[in-house]
Amino acid sequence: MDNLTHAALGIAAGVAVHRRGGSVSAAAVAALLASEAPDLDVFIRAADDPLVAFRWHRHFTHSFVFMPVLALAAAWLTTLFFHRRHNVGWRELFLPGLAGALTHLLCDGCTSYGTMLLWPFTEARYAWDCLPIIDLAVTLPVLTLAVLAWRRHSPRLAAYALLWFGAYAALGLTQQARAERSLRAWLATQSVTPERLAVKPTVSNLIVWRAVWLHQGRWHVAAVRNLPFTPTRLVVGETRAAWSPTSAGNPPPFSEGSHLIADFSRFTQGWNSFTADGSAVLIGDIRFGMLPTSARPLWSVRCEPSMPSTVIIDRSLNPGDWGRFGQMIVGSHPDYVTLR
Repeated sequence: MDNLTHAALGIAAGVAVHRRGGSVSAAAVAALLASEAPDLDVFIRAADDPLVAFRWHRHFTHSFVFMPVLALAAAWLTTLFFHRRHNVGWRELFLPGLAGALTHLLCDGCTSYGTMLLWPFTEARYAWDCLPIIDLAVTLPVLTLAVLAWRRHSPRLAAYALLWFGAYAALGLTQQARAERSLRAWLATQSVTPERLAVKPTVSNLIVWRAVWLHQGRWHVAAVRNLPFTPTRLVVGETRAAWSPTSAGNPPPFSEGSHLIADFSRFTQGWNSFTADGSAVLIGDIRFGMLPTSARPLWSVRCEPSMPSTVIIDRSLNPGDWGRFGQMIVGSHPDYVTLR
């Protein structure tokens, strides 16, 4: 999730587990540092490797095994500032650091990007698809309670902040499951048996979900509106061809482009769309798009003969897109179909 949410959860965790009689501020700072430390992987870069950011983000720094390293580093750094004034040592701050690091891992696991929680035992990316990357409805209450807990030295307020996040994530799990269940029921009425299907949150809400499914060689996307105590509704979106090793225009075997596509496919777990653009081909990650009804991937790899392969990040929007997304959230979009 966003770093503000990570910081708020880290502070709350540090205050909640600080040693009785110890420094609340030192515990909060140690947990804050540990809660932000996993995202230092964004600085892993390589000029000759366009996929290095995809390969290493949420990799080993986001694993349970690496948590003690992050906690120890955060505790040691914090003692440099607090030892003389508050007489604290790294041992006292190790547990707050561990708690802060844990909040980061679990928080990222709630989103859709995928997190290698069990590295090095497996490089599988876990994603529970229950929270968007940014959602003020969860961030602002957690941040407010965390700051008050720090200022008032109140573990109870810190616990409330963590409980709010947990309750909101549980609501997200419930909403996601209901959206997927309703979508599968609707597809059955259309005589469609999807080969793959996923339902993922959209930005800053738990009401409209992005649905993606594969049927007869094409990806289909839709917006599923899932407001509690109301019927589930659907806006059918765009379609796009699914990529396969036999897709026309694929780079030759063992070429730089074919290696790039194979590497990209490990990250996307096979959720690859295919688009031809002249002599170039674009292999996209269909799971993510700027709008829930758009089949234009947020990121793709572009391969073209006699040209270096590149990664394309597409955050472009057409005029009126945000307005249409707002209609989906409030339920006034004219293309909604009621599922049940």
